Amino acid sequence: MFGVVVNYFSTEKHPPSVKQSTKFAVSLLKNCPEVTSIVLVDGSDEVDAELKSYCECFGIEYAHCGTRMSFGEAYNYGVRYLSEDWVVLMASDIYVYPDTFTAFRNFIENYPDLSIGCLIPYLTRCDLAIQQASQSSKKYDCYASIMTFNLNVFRKNVFEDLGGLCTSYSGNFNDIDICLKLEKKNLDIFLVADAYVIHYGSLTLRHGSSVNASLDYDRFYSDYPEMYLSGGLWNLRISHFLRHPILKLLYRLNARFGRDTKNRRKRLDWVLKLVPSFQKL
Repeated sequence: MFGVVVNYFSTEKHPPSVKQSTKFAVSLLKNCPEVTSIVLVDGSDEVDAELKSYCECFGIEYAHCGTRMSFGEAYNYGVRYLSEDWVVLMASDIYVYPDTFTAFRNFIENYPDLSIGCLIPYLTRCDLAIQQASQSSKKYDCYASIMTFNLNVFRKNVFEDLGGLCTSYSGNFNDIDICLKLEKKNLDIFLVADAYVIHYGSLTLRHGSSVNASLDYDRFYSDYPEMYLSGGLWNLRISHFLRHPILKLLYRLNARFGRDTKNRRKRLDWVLKLVPSFQKL
C-alpha cells in the first residue's frame, strides 16, 4: 500500500552514527506490513558500497544518480522507483513503530471523503509545535494545514501533480512551499492521532549538508512575499495556516503585543499546540 523513500546524505565529516541511523530507520520499516517497498536514496557525492550491500540484503532499493543531490532532488528521484498509490517521504533519523502505517491506512479508510493532500504523524521532536507530542499526551485526528518534512504521506498522483518538491530550494522551506501548493489545489494536511514516531532530530544537518539556509530564505520570500511577518517563526505568517478563529486571534494578539522575542516564541508554541484540539475532525 505504501512505498517509502528514505533520504540519506553523508560526507567524510559525518560520524558513523549518520549511517547507522539510516540502517536502523530502514530496518524498522521492514516491521510495517503496510509498507510494500522501500527506496533508500543516497544524495551523497559517491556510491556507498557498504550501504548498498546492506540494502540489498534486506530487499531495499539503493538509489544513487551518480552525483550529489539536493533535498528535493533526492526525494523526487526516489519516488520514480515507486509504483504504489501512496508514497512516503521519510528522513533517515525517523524511527517508526510496527503500527505507524496501520494508523495511516485506517485514517484513509475511515475518512474516504476528505480531500487529503498529505498525512503526517506526531513526532517526539519537531521545530513546529503542532506536530510535537509526548507518547502519553492526548492526540487527535485534525486539520494541521502546515507541516515539516520528516515523514510525509502523499497520494502518488497528488505528489506528481504538484511537480514533486521544488528543487530551487536546497532543503529549507520545501515544506512550506508544498503546504501552499496543496492549499491552492484545495487539498488539506492532516495529523493522524495514532501515528506517532521517534524523531532524533538534525542528525545529518548538525554535521554539515548541502543546504544553504540563507539562499532558501531569500528565495522563499521572493516567491511568497505575502507570507513574510517579522518576528514570527521563520518570519512566517503562521496565521495564514490556522483554520480556527480563536487560534487566529491568539496568534495575532501575540504578534502585536509580544515584544519580548523569547516569550513571544513560547506563546506561539503554546498556540500551535492547541491546533490538534481546536481543529480536530
